[in-house]
This record gives sequence, C-alpha cells and structure tokens, in this order.
Amino acid sequence: MAFFLGLLTALGFGAGDFLGGLASRRIPALVVACYSQILATFVLLLIALPLAGLPGPQALIWGGASGLGLALGLLAYYRGLAEGSMGLVAAITGVISALVPLIAGLALGERPGLLALAGVAAIVVAIGMISGGARKASPRRLDQPVRGLVALARGAHPVKGLLDAVIAGVCFGLVFVFLDQASEGPPIWPVVATSAVGALTLALVMLVLRPATGMHRSTFVLLALAGLFQAAATLAFVVAVRMGLLSIIAVAGALSPAPTAIMARIFQAERMSRVQIAGFGFALAGIVMIVLG
Repeated sequence: MAFFLGLLTALGFGAGDFLGGLASRRIPALVVACYSQILATFVLLLIALPLAGLPGPQALIWGGASGLGLALGLLAYYRGLAEGSMGLVAAITGVISALVPLIAGLALGERPGLLALAGVAAIVVAIGMISGGARKASPRRLDQPVRGLVALARGAHPVKGLLDAVIAGVCFGLVFVFLDQASEGPPIWPVVATSAVGALTLALVMLVLRPATGMHRSTFVLLALAGLFQAAATLAFVVAVRMGLLSIIAVAGALSPAPTAIMARIFQAERMSRVQIAGFGFALAGIVMIVLG
C-alpha cells in the first residue's frame, strides 16, 4: 500500500507539473509557483482547521523546512533551465532528487531487499531517461524564464546550469527527507506548512523581482489545479512514509516526469523519443521488482 501511495505521489506531482507548465506559457513561472502554493495553502487550511485540530511543533518545523527546500529548488531549477541545456538540467535534477532520499533512507538504517534495490535503481535510470530524453521540452521545460533570474544569468552558461541542476535536485530530495521526519500528528499539517513556507519564500522573491502578475481566469484555474495536485501528492507521500521505507517511496514519488510526459502526449500531442519510451520500460521493470521484492 505504501509503495502505491508513492506512485500516487508521482502522479500528483506529474499532473501538477503539467498544469503548472501550461500556465507558465502565459505568465512567468515564478508567479505560477507562488500563486499555486498560496491557493493550495488556503484550501488545505480550510480542511485542516476543522478536521485536524492544531498542529504540533514537529509538523511545523519539518513541514516548514520542506517548504523552504521546495522554494529554493524551484528557483534553482528555473535558473538552470534558463542558463543551460534544458534536457540535461531536467535529467540531473530528477535523478539527484531521487538519490538524496534514497541515500538518506539507507543512512537512517533502512535495508530494502536486493530485488527492491534493483527496482529502485531501474526507476532512477528511468527518471533520467524520461526527464532528459524528450524530443522537445515538456510543459514544465517550456516555462517562461523567471524575469530577473534570466537577467542575472547573463547568457547561457552550461556549467552554471548544471550546478543549478544539482542544487535543485538536492533541494527537491530534501523535501522528501524533511517530510519523512514529520511522523507525528495528523499528516495534513506538514503539507500545510510546506505550502505556506514555500509560498512565503516565493512571494518574497517576487517582491524583489516584480514579475508581471496579470492573468486570465483560465490561467488562474490552471495554477489553482496545479497547486491542489501538488498538495495532494505531498499528503500522499506523508501518509506513505509513515507506512513504508523512505528509500523506496521517495524514489517512486520522484517518478513524476512519467505522468507529465504521458499527459503531454495525450493533451498536447507531444511525441516521445525512443529514450523516453525506453525509460518507461525501465520504470515498469522497477515497479515490478519493488512489488515482488
């Protein structure tokens, strides 16, 4: 059950990435990321306050740390996309975001079986292939560059883009690690803290960079749905890691490029490359091995 919740985490993040990517074709990606987190926080609070009581300190501390990691990861990721090779930046970010919680889980004493570890390795390979093997950029890769960050970039710089990809991957991976530590109290409160701190951090950056914020109603709907999908994915992950191993579930959750690519194929008619198709094969093989292991 825990592993399948991990896959639902990937589905939620992937759908959120797709919808957020569509919105980012119309308004700056920084605005999409910030507003989607604000709206998600508002909805989550409406649910949490009457149903979950008051949050405990552990939920606020670890959820807040997760939100800070999410915001910093998004900023580094978008700057990396603006500065370097998009496919390479996406692949490195995806792989590292899976490796960080895997290493953390093993360091904390988790010991998955050999077959499960082989499945995890296959999924990590799949993440890199699906993220970096697109014929053209997927919706998330088509984000309008964050204004100001592009200006700071001073032109394309592949090496700097790779450094940003590493930073983004570590930050995204730490989101999983921090949420794993919020193991007490109702699972919704760490998700609320993640969204709230992420929104606050991104809002502060917006105050400095001042990107254009005007949008059509349809764009507002897209980023609202993106925030809700991402919040639901985070909640699924928090529940999952209370039932299973961080080293397994976080890798499953990092498989979000797969549903993003599938939705881009269905709704945007984007063609998948042979590398991506092979990546789906690795993902399927990894899932089977983890289930059997």
